[in-house]
Amino acid sequence: MKKTFMMFLMLTLVAVSILGCSNNPKEEGNSDGKTTTAPDKEAGKPDKFNATGYPIVNEKITLNLMGPKVPIHGPWDQMDLFTEMEKLTNIQIQFNTPNSDVYQEKKNLAFASGELPDVFFGGPLTPKDEVTYGGQGLLIPLETLIENCAPHFKKILDENPEVRSAITAPDGHIYALPQVNEVPGDLTTKMWINKEWLKKVGLSMPTTVDELYGVLKAFQEKDPNGNGSADEIPLTSGRLGDIRPAILAAFGLISDSFVNENDGKLVYYPTAPGYKEYIAFMRKLYDEKLLDNETFTQTSQQLNAKGMDNQLGSFVNAAPFVVVSEERNDEFELMGPLTSTINSKPVWPKVSSVMRGLFAITKTNPNPEAAIRWVDHLYSDEGSILVIFGKEGEGYKWLDDQKTSWERTWPEGMNPEEYRGGRVTPAAGTFVPTIRQLDFLSKRANDNIIGPIAAQVEAKYVNVWKEAFPLVYFSDDQQKRISILEADLKTYVEQMEAKFVTGMEPLDNWDKYVSTLERMGVAEYLQIHQEAYDLWKKTN
Repeated sequence: MKKTFMMFLMLTLVAVSILGCSNNPKEEGNSDGKTTTAPDKEAGKPDKFNATGYPIVNEKITLNLMGPKVPIHGPWDQMDLFTEMEKLTNIQIQFNTPNSDVYQEKKNLAFASGELPDVFFGGPLTPKDEVTYGGQGLLIPLETLIENCAPHFKKILDENPEVRSAITAPDGHIYALPQVNEVPGDLTTKMWINKEWLKKVGLSMPTTVDELYGVLKAFQEKDPNGNGSADEIPLTSGRLGDIRPAILAAFGLISDSFVNENDGKLVYYPTAPGYKEYIAFMRKLYDEKLLDNETFTQTSQQLNAKGMDNQLGSFVNAAPFVVVSEERNDEFELMGPLTSTINSKPVWPKVSSVMRGLFAITKTNPNPEAAIRWVDHLYSDEGSILVIFGKEGEGYKWLDDQKTSWERTWPEGMNPEEYRGGRVTPAAGTFVPTIRQLDFLSKRANDNIIGPIAAQVEAKYVNVWKEAFPLVYFSDDQQKRISILEADLKTYVEQMEAKFVTGMEPLDNWDKYVSTLERMGVAEYLQIHQEAYDLWKKTN
């Protein structure tokens, strides 16, 4: 009886500690600006915490934040995102921002030592971190706080069940918040083909791998840049892994994960017949120099120099202007999904719109309600714009009273991205908890990039999008085993891909390659994924 009573008491205390805020989150952002004051808090809680409206607390409090600082970043405490949030919320942030190259080590040390920040911001936390440290109680569950204190993020969950499933751990708890991306062009590989060259060689946009081969051959032989020199490079990239998703999809496989799910059946794609056909096709392109033989070694500067010299027929990148001059951006068109003799169904790779693990509250945080309200603003319309471009009038400005068009602004003499990363937001260079909204981004004035790219992605990819494997969570033991297996499997697969494509390894040795992978534990690797997938499917 005594043990039962003590367990009941502990559960009650935990529930009380996270049940703050309004039970009617729709009151957030009332037009009259009034705030609702929560009941008196116990010792250690902020005085006069406001469940809705701003500021979040009437008397300033401090939250200790840990996040990764990348080279483009200036001091986080001087960034507009955080200084503006302090003005709005009355919450001051104390920063611990180790350089990104040592961040994982510092993060692990914080968990191991118990010297935890109040919140983790950016990073991200890995699924293993969430499962392990959530299970140990070092990270607190967030779902009740979200329900009662985070109306903007709650709305995202209510409208997007896939987001909820992606961030819910196997024990049913949410331990970390994500970035949610609504911009289609951000969610997929994009392969660009020089449409001016297509006209000059008299060919249409390819729809099969055989037609792509014919286009690349014509680019190589018919001098489409018109300089009288055979200097055209039909297909290129900074690395083979950039091209792989676009070509592999023609053979029915998605390369964003080694494991592909198809109607509930899991396949380890590096051993699938379609992958062998992909390898054979890329080997053919490499042998005939239709694939740039410098793909494995060139720098981005070398690639861009070829683009500026009008040597490129096709490449994979976020947008053409990244490789060629912005004036020539419209010369390139998005290539649609291809098919092949072994796959007649068009499919195109899609990455998840959810980037997990970007905000978590630790057990040492005395103000979890304030912390969740603070981050919830970053999921609002105003907060998401603040995250991306900073303050109105400095990082961007509206061009009309109806707010239908805007443009970026930055100090004269500065690079806009250096300004953004140095003074405005850590979102320049790393992922942060927010929502990227196409509605706002597509209103950019004189935009010949985001809007047109989104339109092409919508027209050519969205209806045939496929994710390789859902965002599942693995148990601590499963994750440990996967990490061990994957380290060896990934290294071997990537080494052999390069050897097969370049001819260092004859494709006649395919069976030997598959046998080696089997000895390295492919069956166990797939079985662990199957168990996690089956559990995920039960709850989705």
